[in-house]
Amino acid sequence: MTPAVIAAVAALLVGVVGALLSYANARRLSRTEAQLARVNAQLSELYGPMHATLEATRIAYEKFVQSSRGSPNFFNPRLPKPTDEELELWRTWVTTVLQPGNKRTYELIVNKAHLLIDDEMPQCLLTFCAHVAGFDVTIRRWEAEDYSSHLSVVSHPRDELNSYARNSFRQLKRTQAHLLAQSKIEPSTRTKQAGIK
Repeated sequence: MTPAVIAAVAALLVGVVGALLSYANARRLSRTEAQLARVNAQLSELYGPMHATLEATRIAYEKFVQSSRGSPNFFNPRLPKPTDEELELWRTWVTTVLQPGNKRTYELIVNKAHLLIDDEMPQCLLTFCAHVAGFDVTIRRWEAEDYSSHLSVVSHPRDELNSYARNSFRQLKRTQAHLLAQSKIEPSTRTKQAGIK
């Protein structure tokens, strides 16, 4: 083989290897961008709003109960039963603060279930949705001036639900940071994809 043919073959091989490496890098970057887009959607459309709403509702509930009953639980069996005035205040808080927050979270879970990080619907989300539906019935009874019940037929899975939302949000934020670090996206594009304006 002449030196010219060797040089041509070497150039061809370098070109082919370069094209293959470029193709592999483009595919890796494309996969990373697709994963990042999904994580961004999970954070902005489901887990971010769910976590924020649950935390705000939890804080409101705790402040209300502490200020009215001095207990972390409004219906604490170790305390005297709530008075009629306390029950009226409870109904006001449920209908104007607690249940609207619960309904927002319920709608997020039902409408954005395709964004769950789990393969199956977590039990705490199912229990929470049943709790919200049960409280709707209780509130309807209040509207008819039937105050025989002040709770949902299904208990709120408070600790398990808040832990699930908080841990899932943190996990997704870590995944998002990792994917952003892996990608070679320009900073302005990266900010736009992350939903930051």
